[in-house]
Amino acid sequence: MARRNGKDRGVVFKQGGWWVRLYVNGREKWFRADSKSQAKTLYGRLRSEARENRYFPEKYAVSKELTLRAWIARYLEGVTSPGLRNVHRYGKFWSKLLGRKLLTEITADDLRHIQAKMKHKGTRTARTINRYFGALRRILNLAIADGLLSANPVKGVKFFSEPAGRLRFLSDREISSLRDTLPPEHWLIVAFALETGLRLTEQFHSRWDCLNTEQGILTIPLSKSGKTRHVILTDAALDIVKGLTSWMHSPFLFPSPLTSAQPMQGRNFVVKIYEPALKRAKIEDVTWHTLRHTFASRAVMAGVDIRTVQELMGHSTITMTMRYAHLSPAHLRTAVNRASLGAIASKSASGTGSKTGSNENQRVEQGPVRITEPSEISAGMIGGAGRVRTAASQFCRLLP
Repeated sequence: MARRNGKDRGVVFKQGGWWVRLYVNGREKWFRADSKSQAKTLYGRLRSEARENRYFPEKYAVSKELTLRAWIARYLEGVTSPGLRNVHRYGKFWSKLLGRKLLTEITADDLRHIQAKMKHKGTRTARTINRYFGALRRILNLAIADGLLSANPVKGVKFFSEPAGRLRFLSDREISSLRDTLPPEHWLIVAFALETGLRLTEQFHSRWDCLNTEQGILTIPLSKSGKTRHVILTDAALDIVKGLTSWMHSPFLFPSPLTSAQPMQGRNFVVKIYEPALKRAKIEDVTWHTLRHTFASRAVMAGVDIRTVQELMGHSTITMTMRYAHLSPAHLRTAVNRASLGAIASKSASGTGSKTGSNENQRVEQGPVRITEPSEISAGMIGGAGRVRTAASQFCRLLP
């Protein structure tokens, strides 16, 4: 219910949805919203327009003529997302299926039927199907914000649960094999990805004017998160950059071989150079993004803390970075020592039981623990759910 006195007193929940009530010239007007936050935003805008005599009811009248295809075309004109290729693919998909329908004719039942068919066909994973519906939800939310639609039908669709993806990274042996199958000029491109953890588009669109070689920082003007981020380069990455000569004829670190004014097409490099090299090296189940996983995995196994890895990877939340937490040597050491019989014996010998209350806070000294070096952990040592296999297999179930 709306508050009798307050800035949101025109926001009302009734009939299972959120509504905005506004009085204009003594007459009551109602507008439907898709959520409470949307209703509060709409209410504030309507009140402001009414006070300034800029309120025109026809502006908020639901369009009876605009089709989904026309709205998607209008939506794509204003898209500046780094993932523009995916946005166009989603838009083309929905335009083909429901493009002729008016915005007001699309129902949740239509969408549930499409979702079921996509799942039954089996050519797309649950994760991919969710991305298609997530894109449609964003498109229709903008239509609601513009007053072209009163409610989003995607809200009535239950998204599929997504299984956790497998964390695949390259072992030292695989990296050596891959290097042996590539000519030096191509290996430098792959090595730069391993040293920086950059995404495909970020690396191939890197510019010389965004590089500070003195401080060893590469600036990514528009990352996947939509924010500018600064990548700290390793000494090896800096050596690669200093060996490049593209600065003499191109603004890009990795220019197109056809025209230096354009960046190299990352997808072309992957399909024509990278993937054939993987096949020659007999390395399976690897994509370009595996290089990014390898960078993060090696950092964690070298003892870099998770928060720092998050910053290095450019993750907007810690959730994505926590996938690598199980590879931390300190993390594994703490878990194994908890189950160690030596720790139990040490406690008994030091008399830290309940009978010796004066020694309750006494610390137990344990022997040195050998930490596995990153080069010693290979992909073959990674077991179920990405856990590192150890000789003490009976303790594996205790690892987080």
